[in-house]
Amino acid sequence: MSNDPFHPLATPSDWTEARAHSEDEPVLVFKHSSACPISTSAHEEMQALATGSAIPVYKLVVQQSRDLSNEIADVLGVHHETPQAIVLDQHESVFDTSHFDVTAETLREAIHATSPE
Repeated sequence: MSNDPFHPLATPSDWTEARAHSEDEPVLVFKHSSACPISTSAHEEMQALATGSAIPVYKLVVQQSRDLSNEIADVLGVHHETPQAIVLDQHESVFDTSHFDVTAETLREAIHATSPE
């Protein structure tokens, strides 16, 4: 059993799953660069968010899934950046942020603003 709190986002079927999941509740798409120190900090924030809440976080490592990363940017109409976090609700990007703004608090607030409760 894995201790990884993230849902994988590395294949087209993972992307299909993330979009389908967004029909039931907002989900977070986290684009991570394994070569960037800013992304390392964002990864720690997203790991804390994924571990400490029920928010589903789908993680894509850009160096491993560049084509999928580009497809997500194209489909959602969101300019690619790394690190980047995108709140996906009903198949659409309703919030995105990047670099030093990829924090657990920022994303909690964005998801809370998206949720009807």
